Amino acid sequence: MGTTHACTGVLAGVVVAAVFGAHPSDLFISAAVGAGAALLPDLDSPESTVGRSLGPVSGAVSWALSGLSAVVFRASGTDRDRRSGVDGRHRALTHVLPSCFVFGVVAGVLSLWPLGLGLVAGGLAALGISTIWREISEATAREARATATVLAVLLAGIAVWLPGGAPWLVGITVAVGALTHVLGDWLTYSGVPLTWPLVVGGQRWRRYRSPIPVATNPDSVAEAWVRRGSLIVAGGVAVLSEVPLPL
Repeated sequence: MGTTHACTGVLAGVVVAAVFGAHPSDLFISAAVGAGAALLPDLDSPESTVGRSLGPVSGAVSWALSGLSAVVFRASGTDRDRRSGVDGRHRALTHVLPSCFVFGVVAGVLSLWPLGLGLVAGGLAALGISTIWREISEATAREARATATVLAVLLAGIAVWLPGGAPWLVGITVAVGALTHVLGDWLTYSGVPLTWPLVVGGQRWRRYRSPIPVATNPDSVAEAWVRRGSLIVAGGVAVLSEVPLPL
């Protein structure tokens, strides 16, 4: 579910900052950017959290990506892929490992300019924070978006004006955040095409799933533990990290 992806993205972002960051702001920037980046692969689904995040704008992007994914699936898929019953619209093109790299490169390049950095950091932060805030505060969608917008603008300013938030660090955070999404979907019954573009067992889009897959639904106990565990561990990593924290 979207909230679970966002929470694992927070943990991924904090770990990236702890390993590569050099300024206190990196922890906050990477955590928020990671939360939003962990939702990006679901842009291939107009009904997803990220697909509905910006109304008609994100809906149009999702619709276009879903169509492109289906075209690439049909063009590159094997006969066995086509007989699998999968249409290639969801959990296909944006859920392969190279797509995580592409998301990261695009974010890193855009972040080379102050305006681009502010948009990437603020946009992803708004997406991730609003998703998580609705879960932990039981706020309405409008309240969550309002809170997330204020925090995202603040974070965008931090990214642009403080020493942290290097473009390469943002790019790595986005790539790792997207990767956490793909690996999270690997844990579910639907699985993901981890070996794309290689042909394995006669399939280029063969979906792999965890040996012990979990069901995805709002009442999933497993997902609730993953969400809570991710945020708790993220806090612990932040405190123990070598990035100097303001005291």
